[in-house]
Order: sequence, then structure tokens, then C-alpha cells
Amino acid sequence: MKENKRLPESELDIMLVVWAGGGGVTAPAILEHLERPLTASALHSYLKRLEEKGFLACTKEGKTNVYTPLVSREDYQRSEGRSILQKLYGGSLSRFAAALYDGGRVAPEEVAALQALLDKLKEGER
Repeated sequence: MKENKRLPESELDIMLVVWAGGGGVTAPAILEHLERPLTASALHSYLKRLEEKGFLACTKEGKTNVYTPLVSREDYQRSEGRSILQKLYGGSLSRFAAALYDGGRVAPEEVAALQALLDKLKEGER
């Protein structure tokens, strides 16, 4: 994935609905699934911006616009994760993990999943 800019929260909320739709999504369907109210004209402005940024494609099906993601959720998460890790933790995964631990918010299942990931990464080095 090319490096995309970080999406503002309002645009990210729309992308989350589009990604959850699993394919093409119409504007009325997006409005229906957004957690906060938005006017149709505001939504169309956001959709246009997301198209211009290369996050969405718009196709016509009859009189209806259908929006399809051009960037996958996984690719965006990866890019955003790297950016946060670099900007806030100097690229240090251990400092990031320590920050989570210091907050006391890591569930035992998450610790187990993280340990499994670390074990897998360690195996890959051999």
C-alpha cells in the first residue's frame, strides 16, 4: 500500500462502515450505520474527499452511487500502526507494550496472544 495520510475521525468513521459492508456500499446504507448523525450533504462531502484521497471508488448502479474501498482495513491499520509506533514510541515495540502494561489495561488473553506473536516472530529468525 502506498503511504496514505491519516484519516480524520469523521472520515475514518465512514471508512469503518464501508469496510464492514464487505463490498460496495450506498450512501443511505452508510448513513444508517454511522454511530453519530450526519446530514446527507455532509456525508457526500466526506465521500468526495475520500475518493480524492484514493480511499474510495464510486460507481453508478442506476441512479445510485456505490462506494467501494480502494484501501483495505488491514493495510490502513498496518500503516496507522507503524505511524503511531514511530511517532509516539520512537519505533520501539517494547516501549509501546510497556505503555499498555503501565496503564493496567491488558487482558490476560491479549498477553497470551502477544506472547504467541512474539514466539512466531522469534521462530522466523531461526
